Amino acid sequence: MDKANSEQAIKLPIGFRFHPTDEELLLHYLKRKIYSLPLPPTLIPDFEVFHSNPWDLPGDLKEKRYFFCKRKKMNFMNKCSSSLSSSDCGYWKDSGKDKQVMAPGSNLVIGIKKSFIFYQGKRSPALKTQWVMHEFCLVASFTTPYLPQKLMMQVGDWVVCRVYQSKRKATSHGKVNQLPDSKKPRIMNNLRMGDKNELGFSSAQTCSSSSCCSGITEISSNELDEEASSQNIY
Repeated sequence: MDKANSEQAIKLPIGFRFHPTDEELLLHYLKRKIYSLPLPPTLIPDFEVFHSNPWDLPGDLKEKRYFFCKRKKMNFMNKCSSSLSSSDCGYWKDSGKDKQVMAPGSNLVIGIKKSFIFYQGKRSPALKTQWVMHEFCLVASFTTPYLPQKLMMQVGDWVVCRVYQSKRKATSHGKVNQLPDSKKPRIMNNLRMGDKNELGFSSAQTCSSSSCCSGITEISSNELDEEASSQNIY
């Protein structure tokens, strides 16, 4: 999809915001997408989210953005597909446990919500950014005579993704703190290769290329290796 067309397509009238709940995303948007039912054409575009840098995605970076994306279908499972493709500037890493989304007013599971954090760079050392993605897949529950518990199967090969910048910063101990603007480290721009910035790092460490500059606060993932050692990197 052309980026300029995408930016124009998802604009809303002044004063309007698109803030669907998890249940609404699954029942009124993703379900209709999977079954080829009519959808509002300007709200959730199709986009290859997993092959794009989050700051390059169409739409307002200050708002939560939503995209439909095709994913490899996973059957007979209890969570959504977890194989992700890296972008040219980094990769998505799963964060926390998958969450079940219930139908309103019932205990029926209608979907799975998976959370990811974007890391800038290729593996270690990489910088943990404030970009967050929630991936939703529609599921159907069923039972078999061979297993006592219910199994869940992903319905269709589409998912819907919510991408946004977190306003909080993770510490090396896994806690989350709000940083005042005066204490937020600055990303230095227009540095030549080999120059040293005010933090003592070269420009190559701060930003590998102009297209890979997210323009947001980042921290080293080395301090978080113990916290994330049980999680997979995709």
